[in-house]
Amino acid sequence: MFTKRMALSLLSILMIAAMLAGCVATPPAAPEAAPAGEAAPAGGEAAAQEPVTLRWANIIEAAGMEQWQEVVDAFEEKYPHITVSSESTAGSGAAVYPDVLKTSMASGNPPDVFFMWGGSIAQPFIDAGQALDLSPYYEMYGWNEKYAPWVIDRITIDGVPYGVPFHAMGMGFWYRKDIFNDLGIEIPTTFAEQEEVCATLKENDIYCVTMGGKFGWHTMRVLDYFIEYHCGPDVHDQLNSLETSWNQQCVVDSYETFQRWIDNGWVVPDFLTVSPDDSRFPWYQGDAAIILEGVWYEGTLKNDEQDMDNYDFYLPPTDHDPVRFSAFPEQWMIPAGAAHPDEAALFMDFITDAAVQTEIAINDFANSATIGVNPDCGEWPFTCRWRDIILSAEAAYPPTDQAFVKELMDGFFEVQDAIVAKRLTPEEGAALMQQRVEEFQATQ
Repeated sequence: MFTKRMALSLLSILMIAAMLAGCVATPPAAPEAAPAGEAAPAGGEAAAQEPVTLRWANIIEAAGMEQWQEVVDAFEEKYPHITVSSESTAGSGAAVYPDVLKTSMASGNPPDVFFMWGGSIAQPFIDAGQALDLSPYYEMYGWNEKYAPWVIDRITIDGVPYGVPFHAMGMGFWYRKDIFNDLGIEIPTTFAEQEEVCATLKENDIYCVTMGGKFGWHTMRVLDYFIEYHCGPDVHDQLNSLETSWNQQCVVDSYETFQRWIDNGWVVPDFLTVSPDDSRFPWYQGDAAIILEGVWYEGTLKNDEQDMDNYDFYLPPTDHDPVRFSAFPEQWMIPAGAAHPDEAALFMDFITDAAVQTEIAINDFANSATIGVNPDCGEWPFTCRWRDIILSAEAAYPPTDQAFVKELMDGFFEVQDAIVAKRLTPEEGAALMQQRVEEFQATQ
């Protein structure tokens, strides 16, 4: 018999059930397309109400993180449901950091967004399917209009953008303007004129170029320049992508030119054991006139308390149009297994935004890949000029160590050093380089 007590009990059960139903979270809505010039909400309005901890993997040192904290605070203030948790592998560079990422991804516990260099260092993550295709976010946030075109091209693989550009670095010939002026030397516009400059300097007991051969990469920059000149942009790119043989005449010519510059006394001697940092001292002392370095070198000159009036830079002439220079990007990426990819994209859009980077000027933004971001040009005139060149460039070529994986770079450095030391002829060097390429390809 259905009594009054039973009715009250049933009513209580129904009320409790209704209360519990009201506590069940609704599924997050799909990301909304952002209106022009505005950021899209991360995961829609429903998801925006749920607290999210965004894991951010980087290599930022403690001093740098103090500057970054202002940027993070501004992001968290704008998006209060998101807390950014930094996971820094500081001080290791490419020696340790990529392995830390590989371990976290293999364990199924990747960060939500991570820093990465361009080229071959990023390639293993892409090949392993561990990097997210960012095409939808490029459309959502209008990223194709936000960054230098060549930088986007460099981090796009088979038509897929896997990263968001962070830094855009360019390199060229920094020179002693006072020496050039004293000797009446004009900036060369052809490769032949560049060699005439070197000859004039040598006639006046000044080395043309200084470099540090220890570790290989500083020497590589000059050899890369010779390859760009002798092989031209198309073949140079094909060499980097292993689509053509290294055992060809333009490579032989590049090695021969390197040996000739050394034989002519145009290069500071005995440089193979010199560290790149130490190679600047003959330049500072006026014993050498040129060094191949990057946009960052204005800061180096200031830190070393040099007279800035004595220095300037120019793009090494290649006799090709347009004149390409050595350049490379750094980027932010999202793991394919990230727990919060929408919030990661929102964070990347925020920290690469021109307005944010201009308002919160930190050291890491000095070489931004974002169009419209410049330092104080009164204080940093060289950097401002570099940025105009870098961000407006039609094309650039990568330093070989960003085009090749480590196994191939070992072969490149092996041949390079043997050419410098004349243990190999240019013909033998080109043949050995192709042999190392084929040995690598056989393992793939």
